[in-house]
Amino acid sequence: MRLARRLIVLVTALLTLVAGMSACGMAAAVTWTPPERAARAEALGRWGARPFTSYRIALRVEALGKVCYQQIEVRGEWVRQTIRNTCDTIWLDTLTVEGLFELSEQIEEIPASRCAPPAQPCLCHRVFTRRGVYYDERLGYPATVLARSELQYNWTSPDFWRRLVEEGALPSCTPARRRLTVQVLALTPLE
Repeated sequence: MRLARRLIVLVTALLTLVAGMSACGMAAAVTWTPPERAARAEALGRWGARPFTSYRIALRVEALGKVCYQQIEVRGEWVRQTIRNTCDTIWLDTLTVEGLFELSEQIEEIPASRCAPPAQPCLCHRVFTRRGVYYDERLGYPATVLARSELQYNWTSPDFWRRLVEEGALPSCTPARRRLTVQVLALTPLE
């Protein structure tokens, strides 16, 4: 009888401990901020505290195997003048600093891997091998935004193994590498 009581007390204590640890873990998860978001918030604060609202920005963009340049004049986050834009063949519109912050958020929020192509069985997945945003120390704008990814076999997918068994060959996951780099070459305050 004593053994049964001790066993009940021990199990109850363990369950209470596990429940307490789970509650602490959930509370920590709710309040934890990823370092990328914290860095972006700090950079946004520096950008918001700048002493000017108008500026000229010059960018170098590398995307889809092409390199292009943009130079625009911005007044109150509106593009007032496009001085140079050779990025007509790339999906990227002219980028203000606000647009750079939006792009940096999109890049950092993309899952580490995703099926490619997304609407088909997940035989291959695009894996991000490197991505990052580097902010200007003084003004906080995203000085460099980059993302590197490649297509790889999705070894964890049942679709991959089903195709391998049925066809007796690996699926065609060509090592299609993608690169996106946006660099601010110059940012000049106006007014």
